[in-house]
Amino acid sequence: MRSLHTLEIEVLPFPPTSMMLVEKVKKALINGEKVGVVFFDFKDAFGSVNRTLLLEKLGVDFGISGKLFLHIKSFLDDIYGRLKIDGIVGEWIESLVGTSAGTRLGPLLFITYVHDVPRCIWPKFADDLAAVAVGDDIDAVNEQLQTAVDQLVEWSKQENMMLNVSKTKVMILEIVWRRSRFWLMVNY
Repeated sequence: MRSLHTLEIEVLPFPPTSMMLVEKVKKALINGEKVGVVFFDFKDAFGSVNRTLLLEKLGVDFGISGKLFLHIKSFLDDIYGRLKIDGIVGEWIESLVGTSAGTRLGPLLFITYVHDVPRCIWPKFADDLAAVAVGDDIDAVNEQLQTAVDQLVEWSKQENMMLNVSKTKVMILEIVWRRSRFWLMVNY
């Protein structure tokens, strides 16, 4: 049975992972290193969770069973929704994927679902993930970040999650500002 990683936490107003990220960046900058961060975003993150796979992860990876497992399964079963566009309300349809983002359990289930992302993707802010790279030069940082992007793309393909490339951002930090240019490729 696997427990949640210390970085996989409930959403808080100022998550400890934010502080850890700040401390890692601060330490690297004080040591004269370059820092790169990629902030990842998923398209319809909560709505894209494969419930069958989520339940499998809860049972296999976290050892959840019995009444708790049945309660979570019940929470995920028989969810219906409908669209309202320009005042016109559609028919109720069954939702077969996703967790409820507007509930307390939804974000926890999402964090559980993404617990097995590659280890180079460590801070998890509900449905947002980040990769941090530290190096002596920009090329080393770029290489580490590209590896993180490639690994998360592979993971997201396996999990049927789609990265929102337009909302995925890169930030490069160094003590002495100079303009650096590089590109990270997301190949789906």
